[in-house]
Amino acid sequence: MKMSPIRRMTRLAILLALGVILNYMEHVLLPTAFIAPGVKLGLANTVGLIVLYFFGVPEFLFIGFLRILMTSLFTGFGFNFFIALSGWGLSSLFVVIAYYGNKFSIFGLSMISAVLHGIGQVIMVSLLYESVYMLNYLPILSGAGIISGLLIALIAKEALRRIDAVPFVES
Repeated sequence: MKMSPIRRMTRLAILLALGVILNYMEHVLLPTAFIAPGVKLGLANTVGLIVLYFFGVPEFLFIGFLRILMTSLFTGFGFNFFIALSGWGLSSLFVVIAYYGNKFSIFGLSMISAVLHGIGQVIMVSLLYESVYMLNYLPILSGAGIISGLLIALIAKEALRRIDAVPFVES
């Protein structure tokens, strides 16, 4: 059964709101600077994976971009906006390529996203501060990205399983 345009838009709006809330909560309530600066679990990326699997690539890109934009309304449009946008842009590009290649599970896509998000952010910070020394931080962020990518994939996989189990949810 095909989803009506209004129902589709409503579900995407709810997922966008959830992504913004998770991103903001993680930014404000779950600071992880004690682990390493810039390291976050990336709970909002769970929403991105759900959108990708239920709605497809265009919606994944649209909701992801809007999430970055709307979260910046709360956290500011300074350097953080450009750093977040660069991480999202690079990771989304490679997630879409991997998704269309049909070679990766949700775990692979999530790890690709997390690692490349960190790489995109480090590249942007290096450009903004005109310093190649930030590239030395890549191994730390990549390691954290693998771990967070696995955790986010576990959460997303369980969420997708539960959503599929609800009889009134149309794909």
